[in-house]
Amino acid sequence: MEYRLEFTTAAERDLKHLPRNIQQDILFTYLPAIQTDPYGLGTPLHGTLKSERSYHFGHRPEYRIICFIEGELITVTIIGTREGIYKRAKRHNR
Repeated sequence: MEYRLEFTTAAERDLKHLPRNIQQDILFTYLPAIQTDPYGLGTPLHGTLKSERSYHFGHRPEYRIICFIEGELITVTIIGTREGIYKRAKRHNR
């Protein structure tokens, strides 16, 4: 199956706020890999982000790409550091 990739407005904003080298890694390494095998690489999330999948990369800081998969469409919803993503999810749940 061939998957299409799209970004939410928030994810586009997240990407622009990251360091240039991390942006390049996401666009040219991690997203193509996710697009090729979204279920093999990501882990399902629970709680507030249930029904989405998380893809991890980097080390100190550790980054996450959070995506929602529906049919052939992968929607990137959040991109950021591990700490930042889960803080945002908690605030959103209140």
